[in-house]
Amino acid sequence: MGRGGDEHVTEDLAIPGKGGRSEVAQVAAALVVVGSVIAVLWGLSVFDKSSARSEKPAACEARKSTDSPEYPMLCAALNRPDLPTLLGTPSEHVSVAQSGGGPFTYADGTKEYDASAEVQLGSVNVRITDNGDMSVKDFADFASSSAASTSVLGHDSVTYSDHTMAISFNFGGGQSSAGTGGIARHLVVAKNPKGGGGSFEIAIWRQDDMTPDDAALFRIAEKVLPTVRGWVAGASQMPSLSSSRS
Repeated sequence: MGRGGDEHVTEDLAIPGKGGRSEVAQVAAALVVVGSVIAVLWGLSVFDKSSARSEKPAACEARKSTDSPEYPMLCAALNRPDLPTLLGTPSEHVSVAQSGGGPFTYADGTKEYDASAEVQLGSVNVRITDNGDMSVKDFADFASSSAASTSVLGHDSVTYSDHTMAISFNFGGGQSSAGTGGIARHLVVAKNPKGGGGSFEIAIWRQDDMTPDDAALFRIAEKVLPTVRGWVAGASQMPSLSSSRS
């Protein structure tokens, strides 16, 4: 990760054929977009330690025309004051808070926005994504080799891993290089305790060789997801009648 500054990167990714896509194709397209955006941000150092020089936590940046309509809500939910503690990095603060990326374009010319927000704390990056109507099962089936079923606040969920791509640019005129980067850990959680209505996703990856902390992944999900529009609380999350009267 070798470039300073916090310049934004957005890109249109061409995804073949939108009409009549199967659920598997939808998940494949989503993973392509997520992986590509992470690779671009990893390589171009959009999330760079040089932007952490400010002593104050970064606020979510204003929405641009290339950001999804859901971005302000997702960023506000993720960029909470206790996020450093939830992440296990209490001495760090959010140095960058912005959209996860621009829209991607299907072969028929229509665009679909990447409904996500990302933050950086030190060398760690966290992303929240609204996966729309894609279910936990869709992701579990597609990422079967690394997927593990679990539960978050009574909602079905699945964890899986993938790799970022490390891209090194030589702005002095030399050749650029690309290779496998670090591991990104993902937690996909059903929006509804009954399993329907789509899913949300929390992802963590690092700018070093360390593996992201799964415990932090779950801590963040348990605190952040109930504050996101579209989350349906289960019976175990509802206040009891006696406690509501006290």
